[in-house]
Amino acid sequence: MAADACRWSCARCAVSVGRMDGEPSILPPSWSQLDDETFCLTCSRARAGEAAMESAPDESSREERVRLRRTALIEFEIGRVPEASNRVVALACRTSGAAVAAVRDRMEQSTVPAPDLDARSVA
Repeated sequence: MAADACRWSCARCAVSVGRMDGEPSILPPSWSQLDDETFCLTCSRARAGEAAMESAPDESSREERVRLRRTALIEFEIGRVPEASNRVVALACRTSGAAVAAVRDRMEQSTVPAPDLDARSVA
């Protein structure tokens, strides 16, 4: 789809958004594009949770699957708006601030910084 469109439609739920005057508009900031498909925020969140559920081992308990889905949703929301507070992310994900803080900490610890090549001395 073009960078500007008169109406944007979600490929999953078919909800559409656009300007009332029919003028072209950019993709709303809460929407996402993957390949040639456009998704509203609700469907993007749902897709993140579904992907986590599909990756769960078959022998996973219901509680483990719920935990995987919740973690994936929190990761999606943090990735979407990294500067958002834990409370804001928790409200968006319908979970606790402590759950968000734990996921955020795990994400930050798993990120390995790139080496600073300028700081190395050449001998």
